[in-house]
Amino acid sequence: MSGRSVWIGAALALVSLASLSALIAWVGLGASRHPAWITGAAFALWLLTVGIAWRFAFTLSSGVLAWDGQAWTFQGGPDGVRWGSLTVCIDLQHRMAVRLAGDDGLARWFWLERCRDSARWGDLRRAVYSRPGQGVADAPEKASEGAGPV
Repeated sequence: MSGRSVWIGAALALVSLASLSALIAWVGLGASRHPAWITGAAFALWLLTVGIAWRFAFTLSSGVLAWDGQAWTFQGGPDGVRWGSLTVCIDLQHRMAVRLAGDDGLARWFWLERCRDSARWGDLRRAVYSRPGQGVADAPEKASEGAGPV
């Protein structure tokens, strides 16, 4: 997961292995009482959910996220610059899952970690929870000064 979160990769691996172990234990402890298609469906469902989780982890956006006092911008990948509003979905103090709802109707997900830039983590947390201001004249210039990688 180059450029991606090692923490998310480790958490997904742990949950994937734990859930597979539980499924195997279920089969070993009495799944034979059920028709074979139920056991097969359980494994197929496990494979589907684990696949979706890993796909989500590998498609998390990577680039520069900046707050200008009015809106969030994201610059990275083939999409160019996007404007939108940011919503915190999970806040673990040193890690956050956020969703950027773009003006074009599309959404991007980001996994933010303190270890990426610990000196500016407090600034990021304050910006994430701040409300848009009432017209800051030099906001775009200030935002580009404070922009950081995600």
